[in-house]
Amino acid sequence: MSEQKKKIGFTVACVNEFARKYNLSVQEAFRYLFHFKGIDFIKENYDVEHTLDFETILEDLGMMCRRNGGML
Repeated sequence: MSEQKKKIGFTVACVNEFARKYNLSVQEAFRYLFHFKGIDFIKENYDVEHTLDFETILEDLGMMCRRNGGML
């Protein structure tokens, strides 16, 4: 599998887990993460984030989004 496909799969998994944690639809979770820079965070920090458990990843995403104006 190519590196790009791995990154896309990881991003999809993060969005799905974020949606589950905050009781959002996948579309709502993606829009929220995109708007508050969570998707950018995943892309920029893939090398480290993909080695962590989802609980830690979701904490990191939450902190990043709150820093950028998110309220979840």
